[in-house]
Amino acid sequence: MTSFEGVQCGIGALRPLSLSPILAFTGQSGVAVARRGYTKLPRCEGLAPVMPPRVPTSQVRLRLTNLLSVTDCLESTSADSVRLHIPTDLSCLVLYEPLGPNYGNQPIRVGSDGGNKFWAPPNRKDAYIRDKAGARLFRWEGGRMRDITATDFGNQQGFSVYSVATIFTQYRDTNHLLAVTFDAERRDVAEEYGGWKVLSFDHERQQGTQRTYYSSVGVAGDQQQLAAPGSPAWMPQLLPAIYNYDASQSPVQPISAGLIGNLAILLALPAFSAQPQLLSHILISYMLPNHWVHHGFAHGHNKERGMVVTVYLDPSNKKGSTPALLDQLQNGYFGPFYGA
Repeated sequence: MTSFEGVQCGIGALRPLSLSPILAFTGQSGVAVARRGYTKLPRCEGLAPVMPPRVPTSQVRLRLTNLLSVTDCLESTSADSVRLHIPTDLSCLVLYEPLGPNYGNQPIRVGSDGGNKFWAPPNRKDAYIRDKAGARLFRWEGGRMRDITATDFGNQQGFSVYSVATIFTQYRDTNHLLAVTFDAERRDVAEEYGGWKVLSFDHERQQGTQRTYYSSVGVAGDQQQLAAPGSPAWMPQLLPAIYNYDASQSPVQPISAGLIGNLAILLALPAFSAQPQLLSHILISYMLPNHWVHHGFAHGHNKERGMVVTVYLDPSNKKGSTPALLDQLQNGYFGPFYGA
């Protein structure tokens, strides 16, 4: 782990993932004796039933392979059975404001990691330039975006703030995204937060499964990579490849339930997937309920590009836009924000 003036970079070791063992598997009936009782298994064509425990040592590896395949079949069915969808009447407002460094107020900050230099965003609130002309306001409703800049922009002063994030790219010096969970032009990063943080993750096992995990993105997670391989729909388009699951960390590959986490960060990621002038088109066309559609545009990880994303409660939807509902949204209660 490398640190420079509060900027933390590097790859942390992944915590080993545990697999609750199936204790026995019997015959054609498809019944498994698991640690928490009996669970009906779906029929998996082409898999031989696991025989009683006394088997030759030479067959152990093959038996284990078959057993893991059966477990995968169970995991997929369990995930399907608990998969939920974002309610169509759930909404919030999202303000995107481009932010850049003001080197007239604070000199450029550069650190090094093993001889490799990297740029760091300013850590003083007076060292930014806010592009007010480039700001856009959207209504996120039921998983889809609608640009309401022309009708509602300027009214947000009276809106209730749910969450805020400021994000900068480190392209081309590193592939990281740096973030704080507030408006960096309103508060000093150095004094109030201890420095910019690389994105990080908490690994949260999906209820009713043994090896299926959500990756919860934020800035205070205890892991530097995803809990399971990211979907090709959004990896590396929304998250740089440096954050993807490292298969060398575990002999048994976990299954991805998708991406959840800090709502302002989740909504900021698509903005960096393409160039700034495409923001409205990208958000409206490629963000779907519980899903991201991969597009073919060039990425928007431009040098020193930053953005403040503010999530507001929707004043026109009092019942369907509350802090409790948005908490459930970002915590995976309605399924993944960007699915596997």
